[in-house]
Amino acid sequence: MINGDFKYNDGNNTYWEVNLGSLSQGDDVEYTVHANKDGANEKTIGSFDFTVTDWENLTSINSFTDNTNRVEFSGSSTNGNFTPEMSLSFAADDVFRVQMSPNGTGTYDSGLSNYTVSESSNEIVVSTSELQIKIQKDPYKMSVYEEDGQTLVAEEYDPVQNRTAGWLTDGSSTIDKVENHFYTPTNEEFFGFGERYNQIGKRGTEVDTYVYNQYRNQGERTYLAVPFFLNTNGYGLLVHSTYYSKFKLATEKQDMYSFTTDTGGNSGAMLDYYFIHGTDLPDVIANYTDVTAKPEMLPKWAFGLWMSANEWDRQSEVDNAVAQASNYDIPATAMVLEQWSDEHTFYAFNDAQYTPVSGDQSLGYEDYTFGGKWPDPKGMVDNAHANDIRVLMWQIPVLKYTDYAYQQKDNDEAYMINQGYSVENGDGSPYRVPENKWFGNSLLLDFTNQQATDWWMSKRSYLFDDIGVDGFKTDGGEMVWGRDVTFDNGKAGDEMRNQYPNEYVAAYSEFAKSKQSDALTFSRAGTTGAQEHGIFWAGDQTSTFSAYRDAIRAGLSANASGIPFWSWDLAGFTGSFPTAELYKRSTTMSAFSPIMQFHSEKANPSVSEERSPWNVADRTGDSTVIDTFREYTNMRMNLLPYIYSEAKKSSDQGVPLMKSLGIEYPEDSNTHAISTQYLFGDSLLVSPIVEQGAQSRDLYLPEGEWIDFFYGAKRPGNQTINYYAGVDDIPVFVRSGSILPMNFNDSYDLGGSVGSELEAYNQLTFRVYPDGFTSYDWFDDIGGSVKEIVSDENYDLGTVTIDVPTTNTQTALQVFTSKPDSVTNNSVSLTEHSSLSQFMSSNSGWYYDAEQRLTYVRLDQNAGNQEVVLSGVEKPGYEAEYAELNGVSTNTNHSGYSGTGFVDGFAQSGDSVQFEVNVSTSEMYTLGIQYSAGTENASREVFVNGTKVTDVFLGKTSNWDTWNRAEVNTNLNAGLNTVEIRYGSASYSGINLDSLSIN
Repeated sequence: MINGDFKYNDGNNTYWEVNLGSLSQGDDVEYTVHANKDGANEKTIGSFDFTVTDWENLTSINSFTDNTNRVEFSGSSTNGNFTPEMSLSFAADDVFRVQMSPNGTGTYDSGLSNYTVSESSNEIVVSTSELQIKIQKDPYKMSVYEEDGQTLVAEEYDPVQNRTAGWLTDGSSTIDKVENHFYTPTNEEFFGFGERYNQIGKRGTEVDTYVYNQYRNQGERTYLAVPFFLNTNGYGLLVHSTYYSKFKLATEKQDMYSFTTDTGGNSGAMLDYYFIHGTDLPDVIANYTDVTAKPEMLPKWAFGLWMSANEWDRQSEVDNAVAQASNYDIPATAMVLEQWSDEHTFYAFNDAQYTPVSGDQSLGYEDYTFGGKWPDPKGMVDNAHANDIRVLMWQIPVLKYTDYAYQQKDNDEAYMINQGYSVENGDGSPYRVPENKWFGNSLLLDFTNQQATDWWMSKRSYLFDDIGVDGFKTDGGEMVWGRDVTFDNGKAGDEMRNQYPNEYVAAYSEFAKSKQSDALTFSRAGTTGAQEHGIFWAGDQTSTFSAYRDAIRAGLSANASGIPFWSWDLAGFTGSFPTAELYKRSTTMSAFSPIMQFHSEKANPSVSEERSPWNVADRTGDSTVIDTFREYTNMRMNLLPYIYSEAKKSSDQGVPLMKSLGIEYPEDSNTHAISTQYLFGDSLLVSPIVEQGAQSRDLYLPEGEWIDFFYGAKRPGNQTINYYAGVDDIPVFVRSGSILPMNFNDSYDLGGSVGSELEAYNQLTFRVYPDGFTSYDWFDDIGGSVKEIVSDENYDLGTVTIDVPTTNTQTALQVFTSKPDSVTNNSVSLTEHSSLSQFMSSNSGWYYDAEQRLTYVRLDQNAGNQEVVLSGVEKPGYEAEYAELNGVSTNTNHSGYSGTGFVDGFAQSGDSVQFEVNVSTSEMYTLGIQYSAGTENASREVFVNGTKVTDVFLGKTSNWDTWNRAEVNTNLNAGLNTVEIRYGSASYSGINLDSLSIN
């Protein structure tokens, strides 16, 4: 008998601690627990037993064998009880797989024959065209270099200081865990790991891979747990296992990270991981999806607005939502019905009448009598389709437990148990979800059993065959509790906990697509490879700004983990009703996210909790909510050609649709901790306002040049700027060199109504931001192919050339330049129009919008490829109204200026305007100062990077509506520079200042 001590832990919880003495690896320990209070009322539990384990590791490499499609290394272990083997194989020139079998009995996967092997006395080097893997023999250590053999990518930790390639074992037959340790310098950051809510960079934290249904306030928990990360040194690492794993990222040692994986105690367990390199981090993600799965390409309708509310428990509410969207000109393209089923079978409508059938049979549409809540389900779906809205039905993978009889459910349950279609306990009895969990005591279908899946889906066939639904919202899946739960595929619960939701979603997806080719699933949980099927959303968040920020981080982490088609319930799903401010801020962000949707939890509240814009307007008393929502949902439809093209790139290549700046610019450490800015596609930099009450935010512009999407103002990168954005606005910048395919209404209004039509363009428009030679792959799904648009900017010669392929629809260009002297199309001169209305009414010609600095060009819709040349153009300047202003103001009370206004009141000593400008190379440039001096001659001092370079004479203009340009030649440094125009001690006379050009 060993006595224990009563203790408290950090959380002030009590426990008993018993010192069992010194034990050795391999010892079998059996114990019984006896507890009493002051020697009375003794309770006994047990006996229990365990085997003592300890860590061993691969200590040295003794020999190797080149099998032409993999290299096999034989080694030694810590205590000599194991004869470990390690296999190295290649999935690509820059992707390799390590499989290490502690007892040398593993079955290894082969790979490509794309490598060479060389050996010296100290090391073995395996080389491809992209990588060199150097294996130090004794002590064992692997290091990965770029193809030059000198540039280090990553290396295992120093074996003298810490074990590598290890396993936790009893010393003979059991391997409980495997692990590895790598070196990480302090400037490296880690991204990914699935959907993560609390922070985007994970250095200094421990991350576990465990799918979990965390209702609200997810913190460290996640529904989407993926054992894959990106490292800012240019690589990723995938632990090839669905068992629980833990990553320790510079927590045990500041220069070391590790990953440890459970094995189920299997004596044949292996350490198994992929090392994934690439040209950049998006390419690493692309390579990761080559190994796991490419994201499923979604139908176009998936990228419009999704509507949903738990309150919609009857047809009248669904029909009303469709009507309201139409009435308010809000272009919805999908809706989810959550409260449609009986909550027993999950396939019958909740008040449909029918005669129960035996569990092996399926009910058809004709077997139901509809009335009451759902008088005509088919008519309801037809009405939605007539309004261009697809309909998905909510599902859950359980047969729900009830403590009362429900005949059809009881029949299904009896059959399910009899056939062995449910997940089972280790003793073969039906597994039931633990009582204290969501859907406690319910049976869980085994989707690894194809017969079980076919039976389950047969009961849902009528939803497609007779009603015409378009897919499923596959909720839940985080329902496997217990290591000994068993599945038809031979795996147990500890291996299937993370994998089960993948099996569940895949089964529904494949069934839906067998019925309708463009059907979709909309899911919550999963692990590695989840991206192969449909869309994922961020689960249950409250309606708070804090949860809003969490959702953005979750989306960025999911995208970093190969899951691009992601969403959240905008403005939150539950809790206090969202304010108008939160709703508007969430709307603007969601319009620039992969999937835009609203949803709410409460099914039967006394006051409606629906997060539709019309209900939010009613609840908050702010009718402008509807105006903002209408503008941004239509703006999303304006951008749909761009979004759909970027989505195809994500699907084809596996790259994120929503990228954190740290992934796009890993070499810029300023980006690593930024978690509320992101690139939407390759071109749009989105910086939502995420703080309650804020009317502006500091945002970081990475290297290069950026153009304000809404105002056309050009800003240089490598700097943090403060941006004002009212509650109806969002900061969005376009990367210089971008080409955006868009669809406008007849007035070319951004945010103007274009409806939800997906089979035709209204005013197809390519907005071009010239910068050198750039091209864009536009996915013209209406025309049936991917088509390339090319922009060739040559400002040295004063030209921009745009090559446009055949579109077969009315098409225009919007080119971000100075005003051209002339425009030609296929060498034919085009007529200049003096107004946008004149341009809109014409079949050809061009028009210059000085405020947006966009040249509109009408293309010939009946022509083939067209070459448009803008001549006499120069790079657009930096607008003075967006510069740093000192002692001056802005105004619009004169005509002829460019941009949204000009600097006024520039008339006293000390007044100044400081521009931040960007150039690609260090050399001499010409500064063009666009000004007006309507009264008399004037002069100003010019400073570059804080040093005065000259005084500039500004000759009188004929009036204040006339603008002239003065030029100054000066040297600028590559990258960011400051140019200040100052009223100095020798300066004189007042001017208005419009812009500064750099040529």
